[in-house]
Amino acid sequence: MKLRPFLLPLMLSTLLPVQADELPGVITIGTGSVTGVYYPAGGAICRLLNRDESATTRCAVESTGGSRDNLSLLAKGEIELAFVQSDLLWEAVRGQGAYAGKPLRDMTTLFSLYVEPLNLVVRGDSDIQQVEDLKGKRVGIGNPGSGDRATVDALLAALGWDAHAFAAVDESKAAERVEALCRGKTDAFFMVAAHPNQTVTEAVTECNARLVPLEGDAINTLLANFPYYSKVQIPGGLYRMQDQALTSFGTTALLVARQQLPATLVYRIDQEVFNQFEAFKRLHPAFAHLRREQMLANAFLPFHPGSAAFLAGTPPMATPPAVSAAPASSAAAPSRGASSAASSQIR
Repeated sequence: MKLRPFLLPLMLSTLLPVQADELPGVITIGTGSVTGVYYPAGGAICRLLNRDESATTRCAVESTGGSRDNLSLLAKGEIELAFVQSDLLWEAVRGQGAYAGKPLRDMTTLFSLYVEPLNLVVRGDSDIQQVEDLKGKRVGIGNPGSGDRATVDALLAALGWDAHAFAAVDESKAAERVEALCRGKTDAFFMVAAHPNQTVTEAVTECNARLVPLEGDAINTLLANFPYYSKVQIPGGLYRMQDQALTSFGTTALLVARQQLPATLVYRIDQEVFNQFEAFKRLHPAFAHLRREQMLANAFLPFHPGSAAFLAGTPPMATPPAVSAAPASSAAAPSRGASSAASSQIR
């Protein structure tokens, strides 16, 4: 999967001042549903960080509502790191869409993971063979405010449709869509997720569900107009009776943080992930095809100062508290549900 060269050049990130404030006792990574890939991705990072028992900072993961929820929690200082879809991040930092007139400030990236395709999952006995066949069907379009819903809304706009194109819409969360499909309440559902994916596996196992390609003129126009979307191939052989590769499009999954998170801590996160890269890739099947140069070659936003220092090969220096003029970082404050987060630490 090749990321597009629209992303901001690395040189911009080197202009940011290096932040290196007092390290927090616990950092929390906002992820998504426990059946998605963001949650185990956060767990993989925490597992690497928590191997060092003498480290000042411990790492915990938190299951959340997904990208938009993560952005809100980051802005409030209730989590320190989060996985976010590139389309929602684009809107948030530019004050567009749901963020019109209220852009989120000080957002930076550590690295990207992969392109997450929009998946169209249909019942095995369905006559749906392409996206146009969804007209007049009962379709799960994602819960309001989710990254799934944002991408589906963009697809519907490109097709010239709205929710009235369907006989009925289901707005349940990802974990509930399989049950609705397999019990005959819906004919299909959308979901943004990398592969292999537990939710798709459940749908295939329980009611012989299958994936349908997302391609055609409308999607080509969508890709041309919105550079945060990329075409992607879903490999064949991942699911029963799904032998052929399928074409779709999707967003890039990014690990983001506020600029105020200590640069020394972010530098250590990058060190742990990329110095133990082969071990990291083995922590989840969706990571198998990750490439270091792809993850670090581009940044959707300027890199966090700690990541910029890692890329430059120059460790950031901690700022002595007596001379630091920086305001207290929200990362040093207890995370939302600190006690429960601490109990969910992955060691």
